[in-house]
Amino acid sequence: MSNAAGGSSRKSSVVSGFHGERAGGASSDTVGSLLAAIGTCLTDALRLFMFADKRHWGPDEFEQTRALEDALDEAKKDFQEMGQLVRGQFYYENDRIPESLNELRLLLAQFQEHYENLKSWARQGGPINPIWARDTSSLRKDLHRAQCRAARRISLIAEQPTPRCLGATQVYRLQKRNEAERLRLQKQREALPPWQQQQQQSHHHQRPDHNIQSPTSPDSTMPQITTKHHPLRHPPSLESLVPKCNQIGRFQRLNSGNPSESPFNDAAFICDFCNGYLVWPDLRTMPSVRSTLPQQPPPDPLSPAYDSKTVNNGYPHWQASGLSCTANEPKTLVFAPLAIANHMPPEPGEWQAGIICPYCEEDTYLDEGEDSGEMKYVMDDKGFGSVEEFREHLEWYHTAMAVPKLEDVVPEVVRGSCGVM
Repeated sequence: MSNAAGGSSRKSSVVSGFHGERAGGASSDTVGSLLAAIGTCLTDALRLFMFADKRHWGPDEFEQTRALEDALDEAKKDFQEMGQLVRGQFYYENDRIPESLNELRLLLAQFQEHYENLKSWARQGGPINPIWARDTSSLRKDLHRAQCRAARRISLIAEQPTPRCLGATQVYRLQKRNEAERLRLQKQREALPPWQQQQQQSHHHQRPDHNIQSPTSPDSTMPQITTKHHPLRHPPSLESLVPKCNQIGRFQRLNSGNPSESPFNDAAFICDFCNGYLVWPDLRTMPSVRSTLPQQPPPDPLSPAYDSKTVNNGYPHWQASGLSCTANEPKTLVFAPLAIANHMPPEPGEWQAGIICPYCEEDTYLDEGEDSGEMKYVMDDKGFGSVEEFREHLEWYHTAMAVPKLEDVVPEVVRGSCGVM
């Protein structure tokens, strides 16, 4: 009785969570009704395992059960979160955009076929096919990306259009909240006595410990950062955006396409919302922290300009260090959260996402015309076509140039012959 009650409660919670019923056929399909039907397939599959005889179960049966539970929980979680991104659950639940409906109908057919396989196994008995757990995990990921893309299509119609992708907008908003938090901590620090400010300053100069897991396989994700810190001592920075980046997309290896090089030399980020690619060519591992600026004192994390305008002569700190796969040499690249937070959906027929320069977007210049005043820089609507183009732009316009030494500029012969004075 307990198993039956548990299965009934789980099924009712899923259907009520999706708020939809599949009763009117394909003509009355909505995103909510199709997701409810998929949730019903997952619930019915779980009920098969709840009522099955578990005395002869092995690890494959338990793994299949966990895979179904994870798929059901993530589908319900995504359904609730996507509604918040598109101005309410009503827009998301009653969406009828053809692209979203066709994608979800195809997924529903795959879930129904998957359920029939599990139902046939429950009737016949015997060991379960271990490949089915992997199929469940694959369907779970496909459903997550389908919901993300459906939410993005709604946002293009229901909300004010923005150049950034819906996934990038989430990271960008988190970055802005972090900057506001940094300003608050700065004001809180200024209210402290001078001796306490100096004591905190000495603690800030100690670099925090990061536990990094570097990606090695083609489907590896972004390295996760685990930092033990006090909220007053270590305000959020660009590094704190890494977990959010992992939520809106995935990192994987990408074949460079060059026959003379080994495959999978490039690192790519694929957004779940726009399916756009951000490619870092010839990169062994994706760094999870920014590089230390050369010949600069350690920046104060409590400074309101710690993240965007560092002590590097007022220029932003966007650099990260990595190793190339081909030459095994260090290289400078754009820190991944900065590119992810400012990427645009790819143009029709393209696969790489464009990138907006956030520093040019915020900067202004003085117009010397008749109506003089502050004007914003006009950027290309398509943004930068690749991460490499974005890096070149940052190096030219948003990087402090080191002042060369006199002996490096003036030849020794000229310096030695100047004896008039």
